[in-house]
Amino acid sequence: MALAPMQLPSLINREWMEEPEIYDEYVLLTFNLPTSHTLDDIMDMFEEQMELIPLYHKVSSGYTTYGHSCCAYSNPDFGHMYKINATTNGKGMISTIHVTIYDSSEFMYGDLCNDIKLNSTTGYFKFRREKAEILANFF
Repeated sequence: MALAPMQLPSLINREWMEEPEIYDEYVLLTFNLPTSHTLDDIMDMFEEQMELIPLYHKVSSGYTTYGHSCCAYSNPDFGHMYKINATTNGKGMISTIHVTIYDSSEFMYGDLCNDIKLNSTTGYFKFRREKAEILANFF
């Protein structure tokens, strides 16, 4: 939590954070952004950060801008274990960011794979990292 505001100050700020949801293997943080961003803007922010690895860019429907999403995760080589999810609202903008902070790299890897699996049921991916590529980041 100390590093993320420095990396992505326009997305992550304690003032915008809801009460954390604490689970056995991870903590889920939700940030309500004061200014909405486009999905492309968020993805550009992810790609500008050397520590973040894009996981996917999903389009729920070609007929609407609602429900498009992207995800990136921290490169475990840097000693941090988190992922960031963003989904467009009814206006095609992103106003909320979800950050998951993990306790273990094993759980993080499993959750990243599960995130892709859950998002595979509807829409289509414009980009998706394969399981083998994700696993390679953990060794």
